[in-house]
Amino acid sequence: MRTLTERPSSLFDPQTRALRAGSYRGGVPRVDPAALGKGPLFRVAHEKRWIYAAVATDDLFLGAAIVRLGYAANAFAFVYDRAEGRMVADFSATAPLFSAHVGDTGGEGCLARFRWIGAQLSYERGPGERDYRFEVAAGDLRISARLSTEGMPPPIGAVVSIPGPPEDLFNATEKAVLLPVVGEAIAGGKHYSLDGGLGGHDFTSGFLARRTAWRWAFALGRTRTAERVAFNLVQGFVGPAECAVWVNGELYGVSEGVIDCDPKNPLTPWQVRTQEGEVDLRFEPGALHAEEHDFKVVASRFVQPAGSFSGTIRLPGRAPLELDRVLGVVEDQSVVW
Repeated sequence: MRTLTERPSSLFDPQTRALRAGSYRGGVPRVDPAALGKGPLFRVAHEKRWIYAAVATDDLFLGAAIVRLGYAANAFAFVYDRAEGRMVADFSATAPLFSAHVGDTGGEGCLARFRWIGAQLSYERGPGERDYRFEVAAGDLRISARLSTEGMPPPIGAVVSIPGPPEDLFNATEKAVLLPVVGEAIAGGKHYSLDGGLGGHDFTSGFLARRTAWRWAFALGRTRTAERVAFNLVQGFVGPAECAVWVNGELYGVSEGVIDCDPKNPLTPWQVRTQEGEVDLRFEPGALHAEEHDFKVVASRFVQPAGSFSGTIRLPGRAPLELDRVLGVVEDQSVVW
């Protein structure tokens, strides 16, 4: 089991400009890479920022992302209805850079917005505010929700140096989970209440390598004995630094994810484990959000099935946690950007 330390006051040492790499309880400080002194061309090529927001209820999983690259913007939002066994809404768009803004924090002061033809997405929390506001209006999809920080467990923060060339590549990411939700969604002509659901988000910012790939697993729900549970696991990219399990108000750092799937058939079952055996789960996909782009200079392949996790999580000092069809997503992503 990994030991997490308290987050530092700044991402870079003010004297040496050294990156304060680590795995932190409480998220990451504001991400301001100006200390590295990189010029505008470097930032256009390498700077990436995004917010991914999620809400899970008994049979509904909502996922949405706002992504700001150095030269373009992307957004998507989907609603998976397990009772119907399908996506009841699935929106995505690629747009000019000015269409998106993603700020420098996932905590208080968080601000992410996407505005383009026929679509508006936002995820924000003003200074001094307790709640995040999550809003989507895209086609026939509407989401309006508040995610409260009252009683939420500590977020995990991960800061890592990424091997070059070039030099000074890094990634900072913060995952927050188990936020109580109130709100509603309208998708496929049907109204859904989100009251009593659980929410979470992924804030990520950094100077990333041109070729980047990872697999990811994320879930929000309750164990068979009604404990609130969430996990964030990644294989590759940031590695074990961001891997964590939350149970009620407790945060546990765990080892790197081992996420196995058939890339050609992402709707077949996935196996989701950790290297040291804390997590051993089977994921049953129910529906798929996927995007594939090839603009020659930049290209991406991205699949994110939504579905259900079942299996066992073992953490020190606790009886084994049994999961039975806990909602979440897995992801297989490879990009040249």
